[in-house]
Amino acid sequence: MKNKIIRIIVVLAAIVIIIDQLSKLIVVKNNFYLEIGGFIKIEQTLNTGMALGLNEGNVRNAIIMILVLAVVVAFIKNQIERIDVKTAVSVGLILGGGLSNLIDRFTRKGVVDFISVYKFPVINLADCFIFIGWVLFIVFLVMYSRKKVGE
Repeated sequence: MKNKIIRIIVVLAAIVIIIDQLSKLIVVKNNFYLEIGGFIKIEQTLNTGMALGLNEGNVRNAIIMILVLAVVVAFIKNQIERIDVKTAVSVGLILGGGLSNLIDRFTRKGVVDFISVYKFPVINLADCFIFIGWVLFIVFLVMYSRKKVGE
């Protein structure tokens, strides 16, 4: 089971990285712009800050991101025997999205963001995968804790 869980995490993280990096490459290479009803925009920006553009231009952002990813990897290492398939999927999404944004930080000196919905800060697909991964992780954690309490 341990090898299956690791394989799920690694394969899903790789898929997330490929999808995210390809989407960024398409937007950057083609200087892609699209506006849908003034509500959704696809337009390239370079985010040198943290999530949602906070702390822009700070070099420590990459270090913080590495530390967060290290915590996720440590969690995997220490909990691998207890991780089920659902949790592996959430961890794979988080890890893949984080690594893809980290690739941007080192190769582009900032994260390429391009999805703007209404007045929400501009994001990318990696951000979406990270968000979905954390939501799933929390949902599975709550479900697990309720199951344990009910036993």
